[in-house]
Amino acid sequence: MKPALQDIRFDPILSNVSVAYKNAKYIAEEIFPVVKVKTKTGYYYKFDKSKFRKVPTLRGPGSPAREVGYGLSKSTAYVSKDHALKEMVADEMKEEAQSPLSPEMDAAENVAERLLIEKEYDLSAYMADTANLTNNITLATTDQWSDYNNSDPIGDIETGIESVRSKIFLPANTLILGQKTYNQLKHHPDIVERIKYSGFGKVTTDILAELFDVSKVIVGATGRNTAVEGIADSIGYIWGKHAWLAYITPRPAKNAVSFGYHFQYKLRRADKWYDKDREGTFVRVHDHYTREIITVDAAYFIKNAVA
Repeated sequence: MKPALQDIRFDPILSNVSVAYKNAKYIAEEIFPVVKVKTKTGYYYKFDKSKFRKVPTLRGPGSPAREVGYGLSKSTAYVSKDHALKEMVADEMKEEAQSPLSPEMDAAENVAERLLIEKEYDLSAYMADTANLTNNITLATTDQWSDYNNSDPIGDIETGIESVRSKIFLPANTLILGQKTYNQLKHHPDIVERIKYSGFGKVTTDILAELFDVSKVIVGATGRNTAVEGIADSIGYIWGKHAWLAYITPRPAKNAVSFGYHFQYKLRRADKWYDKDREGTFVRVHDHYTREIITVDAAYFIKNAVA
């Protein structure tokens, strides 16, 4: 007997699947950490740089201390938007499924991954646009790190770290590399020469982080299929051949300096309902967030780091 027509209902098990299913190489939420918010719309505050201004501090006997303050501006309102996709699981599919297959869980995983790919690509496209990240350099020909004889990746990265420091007085603490960039950089003679006496057999992200004195190195290895349905697959890396230096706060908060945040209204969640006409169950996953740039000066873009 077919199940009765059901109302849309939240499914905690499928929601857990959609949250837990996260490819280790998705990095959008590492670069723009998640800040949970209680309302769909709201504001965050930006501090100006007046606190770095030198002022006289000497106080004479009986005289009041000089009063200072700081500039605080409210952002324009952010609006958290519901990103959602659904997949239909036919009754026949559930009836014929054999362990360890679970069609509804498989559908939740499939939909969740597609949502994450959109979030990943959306951030990467923003970060790869020099009109957005005006603190940048574009490498070409012999300056690209794939030219092992002439390029200077160590100098380029140190320039980026110092460029961020000079603007926000905090050094970039994160190096972000596209997978193809990482593949070339870890074999660069300048890098190999620096670590050859360290006792490490190969260059890793941890070694690069120690070499450049940053908290971590993140490699964007996520790919996407750009082909239209029915056409031959066209697979490519989302993060391209670029590199970025950024300051990412270790303690995300709406009033903390950081490159950017994902303001998350609700955790990723799943619901489902039965379609009597199509004789199947729809599984839908929601991701309710907005991406906000907090401090664009906290990032430095190295475009076309490798050929």
